[in-house]
Amino acid sequence: MDRLRLTLLAALMLLLAPAWIYAQATDGNVVGLVTDASGAAVPGATIELQNDATGIKTTAKTDTLGAYRFNNIPTGVYTLRATAGGFTAAQLQKLVIELNKTTTANLSLQVGQVSTTVEVLEAPATIDTTTAQIQATFQSRQAVDVPIASLPLGPINLALLSAGVASSGGLGLGEGPAIGGQRPRNNSFTIEGVDNNRKDVTGSNVRIPNEATSEVTILQNSYSAEFGHSGGGVFNTIIKSGTNQVHG
Repeated sequence: MDRLRLTLLAALMLLLAPAWIYAQATDGNVVGLVTDASGAAVPGATIELQNDATGIKTTAKTDTLGAYRFNNIPTGVYTLRATAGGFTAAQLQKLVIELNKTTTANLSLQVGQVSTTVEVLEAPATIDTTTAQIQATFQSRQAVDVPIASLPLGPINLALLSAGVASSGGLGLGEGPAIGGQRPRNNSFTIEGVDNNRKDVTGSNVRIPNEATSEVTILQNSYSAEFGHSGGGVFNTIIKSGTNQVHG
């Protein structure tokens, strides 16, 4: 009987386990269209996305409408390249992929030899039109150089530079600024999507040093159910990872 109870308990824990696990929020998506000079779709084009820091490449093919999509791409700066038979290659540099955002990057191919490459040196600022989610993203340079990030809460203070965010004035329990008029105790903290909330009073268990912070994202409202923990802001911190360059 005891063995049966233990078996049933173990099965119940496995069923409930997904409810305890947060999404690994360390990535974004890239979508776009590949067209020719007349604006017609180029199906079957090869799309290559390369991380500038690590050199890791991901490839995809355009569909019959000339559309492509990359899902769950780690945040960072990338180079996007498109090739197709009978067309010159097109390349887009310094394409920034931000946390929880879908970046749109369209490419136009010109008739010519594949060995010829048309380069766009820097991608324009991206706007995510796929969601009504309000968020702000701050990069590692800002976490180190912006004076407000040197205050006790570190990079989390960068949220005060966003619209709809204000200092709590020391009122109430919790940690961090007031998001959308709510008290700090309604905030939620994660590290790369993993729960980092204290269990006694709302606040972060672990604080990432400014120099180790790669990116900080603050979600303010209309965020996905995967971040459902509190009604205030969701603060997600990404830790720096290794690259192909030696630093010293």
